[in-house]
Amino acid sequence: MLVAAVTKVGARGFQSPSLVAVVTSPPPVLTNGSVTAETSHQKPLRRLRTLAWLPEGQLDKLAATTTTRRVSRHETIFLEGEDANRVYLLLSGVAKLTFLNASEERILVALVGPGEIFGVSSLLPVAKRPFRCDAFNDCLVGITSAQAFVDATLGVRLEDLSRVLEVTVGRWWTMLLRYTNFLGLALRERLAGALLELGTKFGAEDARGRLLTLKLTHSDLAELVGASRQRITEQLSEFERTGIILRDGRRLIIVTEQLLALVQGDKPGSDGAGGGPAARR
Repeated sequence: MLVAAVTKVGARGFQSPSLVAVVTSPPPVLTNGSVTAETSHQKPLRRLRTLAWLPEGQLDKLAATTTTRRVSRHETIFLEGEDANRVYLLLSGVAKLTFLNASEERILVALVGPGEIFGVSSLLPVAKRPFRCDAFNDCLVGITSAQAFVDATLGVRLEDLSRVLEVTVGRWWTMLLRYTNFLGLALRERLAGALLELGTKFGAEDARGRLLTLKLTHSDLAELVGASRQRITEQLSEFERTGIILRDGRRLIIVTEQLLALVQGDKPGSDGAGGGPAARR
C-alpha cells in the first residue's frame, strides 16, 4: 500500500510577544491575492531547534535577510507551479503541503509543524514548485531567498549546493513526487507513469519508441507500483493489445506518446479491463 508521509507536528509555536520586535513595513499581497501584514525584524531564530547548531553570527546574518508574514487559516503560502526561489521557516502554527495528481485529485503530502524548514525545492535545480502550501491554522512564517539561506548557513554558492543535491538526493525527490502522484490513481495510470520513468532512465531511442535496456520481471513491476503480479500481467497484455507497448522478442518497447496521453487523462483502448474497479487494487 502506498501512503503519503505525514510529518508529526507540535502543538505550540513561538507566540511570546517578547520574542518578536516588529518593524513596520508595507503589507504584501499573498499568492492567493489576500493581504496580510509582513514585517522585517530580528527573528527568534536561535529558539528554533532546527537552527540551534548555527553560530550566533550566522543566525544574525540569516535573520537580517528574513522577513515574516502572518498567514490566516486556509490562506495560501505558495502555489504549485510558482518559481522555486525562496525558503520558508515556520515560526508558529501548522501548514500543509498538498499535491495535485494526474487525476486532478489533491493529495495531502505532509503537515508542517513549528520550527520546520520547508519550500526546499528551491535548493534543488528545479524551476517550479511541485507542491502547494496553505496555512492549516494561523501561522507566522519566516521567508528568505534560497541564496541568502545557503549563504548564511553554509557560506557556499547556491549553484554549487544545487549541483551536489541533484546528484545525491535528487533521485529521492523524484521518488517522492512519483509516489505522491500514484495516490488515488488506477493501476493503469500508475503502471504507465512507472514505464515512462523507466524509459527515461533506462531506455534507448528506437524508431518505434523507447527500448527498455533494463530487464524487469512482472514481479519487479508489481513491487514498483504496488500491485499483484497477476494484475501487472493483465495490464501489460492490455497495453500490448492497444499499442501502448510493443514486444521485440523479450525486449519491451514503450510508445511514449501513448503513455503520456494515458497519464494525462486520455485513455486509449478504454474498453479494456484497466478502467474498472479491479484496476485500483
